[in-house]
Amino acid sequence: MHEPSVRDPELNSPSAPASSSPWALILAAGQGERLAPLTRALYGRDVPKQFAALDGDRTLLQQTFARASHLSAEDRTVVVVADDQGGIARRQLSRHPDTTIVEQPRNVGTLPGLLLPLAHILARDPKARVVVYPADHHVGRTPPFVSAVRGALATIDHAPARSVLVGARADRPATDLGWILQGQTIDSDGAELAEPGPRAVESFVEKPASNVADELYSSGALWNTLIFAFDGAAFWRDALDAHEVLAAPFELYRRSVGTTRERTMRRRIYAELPTLDLSRDLLAGRRGLAVVEMLDAGWSDCGTPERLFECLAGDGHLDWLLRRLERRPPRAAAEGAFD
Repeated sequence: MHEPSVRDPELNSPSAPASSSPWALILAAGQGERLAPLTRALYGRDVPKQFAALDGDRTLLQQTFARASHLSAEDRTVVVVADDQGGIARRQLSRHPDTTIVEQPRNVGTLPGLLLPLAHILARDPKARVVVYPADHHVGRTPPFVSAVRGALATIDHAPARSVLVGARADRPATDLGWILQGQTIDSDGAELAEPGPRAVESFVEKPASNVADELYSSGALWNTLIFAFDGAAFWRDALDAHEVLAAPFELYRRSVGTTRERTMRRRIYAELPTLDLSRDLLAGRRGLAVVEMLDAGWSDCGTPERLFECLAGDGHLDWLLRRLERRPPRAAAEGAFD
């Protein structure tokens, strides 16, 4: 992996006009280890939570796809999954054959896990605007969720880093979530942006101590949902500039997308990639980020059974889940994971 990185001038032009509609990038490669006891009870086997139905007939992946479809067509949607999850992802999204599903050969962290599907997007649309959606979240009310994402997209041109996060309004001083401290209001240059207005990201705090969480909550800090919108070319350039070890491999891979070399090149670069975390190794040190506030969407990352039960109780779906746990024999339930 010593070939030089060749940057596409059009891909990296900050002044290139955006394409007509945003792309959806769905992160669905996690193993869901913290929720494994619950999904195992439902399905009789280990099923990553994004492929599980926890509050109705649709899985979290299917629900995420449905939310993304409010803004992006299926042929502008790319889903990244683990190498052994391609089959279940294709079955669950079988009604959407134009969706691109990309299998990562191994887990080397969320930053490479985002760059891999982004390479597919930029290979087809160098001027893409992209929204990242983790596939393992619960959202109780779709309209305010979509409104916040629209607000993030509308703010891209006003954020120096051309990346805008969606932060959820906190309803308690949580110690097991990431937080975003908000800075100054973003200057919109007369453009009409979402209310409440977007603000600069001052800093990130990950899983704070209880006294720090109290201060964050009192100050109006937001929960970090890791849902965000960005200019694809700018994000790609900044990520590769921040981690030169990724530059040559991912530039080579981007040029292989859509060719007979794509699968071979993907396995080749993943054999050597380091493990890098999106939040810790890129976003935390990136200046010029913005954030918009998501209000009353009933968002939860479903990170633990306790958080899942709490959000389902608030939406009236907890009884459904508990009844299902009681009545479904594990073996029958296992087949449901592959619907």
